[in-house]
Amino acid sequence: MAKKSLPVEKLTKAVPVKIVSDAPQVARNDEDRERKYRARNALEDIERAKAHERDKDLMRDVKKLAKEKVKSLKDIC
Repeated sequence: MAKKSLPVEKLTKAVPVKIVSDAPQVARNDEDRERKYRARNALEDIERAKAHERDKDLMRDVKKLAKEKVKSLKDIC
């Protein structure tokens, strides 16, 4: 028995189509989570830096170490 084709209406105007991203939505959630993690980590870094600045003994040691580092770099250059 021969297959009969159904009548197909020919379209004369454009049909609106919703464009869907190929990237899965999970990737967006991962990006948001990563940004939040980095922001939280940066805030913790700033808080630690402020705590270090308030520690006078530590800052004195840091200054001494920085001077040694500068001297060693001057020797190289």
